[in-house]
Amino acid sequence: MKSIIESFIRRENVWPASYDDSVIDDIIWAEIKASPSAGDFASYLVHRPQCAKHIGEAQAKYESIDQSLDNAPVHYVRAIERIRVLAERGDEGAMFHLGKIYSLGIAVEQDFSVAEMWYLKAIGMGEMRAHCNLGWLYQSGFGVTEHKEKAFELLSIGAENGVLASKASAGLMLLSGEGCQANPARGIRMLEQAFHAGYNNAANCLADVYFAGKDVPQDTGLGFDWLRRAADRGDDRTMAILGHYLVTGSHGRKDVARGVAYMFGAVNQGFPPAHHWLGALYEQGRGVERNPAMARMLFERGAAAGDEECEFALARLLSGAVPPPAPGPSAVN
Repeated sequence: MKSIIESFIRRENVWPASYDDSVIDDIIWAEIKASPSAGDFASYLVHRPQCAKHIGEAQAKYESIDQSLDNAPVHYVRAIERIRVLAERGDEGAMFHLGKIYSLGIAVEQDFSVAEMWYLKAIGMGEMRAHCNLGWLYQSGFGVTEHKEKAFELLSIGAENGVLASKASAGLMLLSGEGCQANPARGIRMLEQAFHAGYNNAANCLADVYFAGKDVPQDTGLGFDWLRRAADRGDDRTMAILGHYLVTGSHGRKDVARGVAYMFGAVNQGFPPAHHWLGALYEQGRGVERNPAMARMLFERGAAAGDEECEFALARLLSGAVPPPAPGPSAVN
């Protein structure tokens, strides 16, 4: 559970800073701040309203409560009911948050039909985040009826209104003609624009596109260049990906010293999967000299940071069991 929460905390923020969820944040915190249940603080960490003021405090409370106890949310449902009252009065932000709550199953039973209803109400009020979230659901078909054309329409609206993650998604759809007429040149431009405006994951998307060479001519040099740009911005996830590729020689380029440096950079910035990926390379001697002691140190650090894969890898290493093939990252996933 801790690693899942950590992934939400560390996720690149997809919404422009102009969104203000302080009213929602204050409602939730007022209800849960004295809660005895870790589940309430876990829900807050997953929900994470824009510019949430209590992330550090919630994480400390979550970690301080005995995890062996029942971790079901106790007070979060009160906050949800207060948010519902706001939504029923026509507050578009509250409508969006109810859509998010039901789509993720935050302190309620996950219900995509209810989430879709609230997202549609918010869209009717012009709420851009609802456009994007419902667009991504329609694109994937996860929990709702898949509808690529509606997805592209909603994500394009989000892109036109400053949501950079939505711009990157619409760009990727244009590359292959997913839900729209293919226009690879425009798709590449949108991805580049999203990156230059500050959305680091657009570089990962561009790298994947150029490595695959499916919708544009294959160009591994450009692929590595886009990963380097995001890594040099200090994006820890991209540093780990680029480092792994360089250590293992993925996509035809190998630079072990530089790759290890990038991966340790991601480790030192606290990106838990980097511990597992690099530890597995040292455990198996893949691309680097085999070093079980280094592997153990990395697995221990990753496990301490809450990465469950590191916990499993450490237990396996200590048991002497034969390790599985070393895991490899994907630039986008």
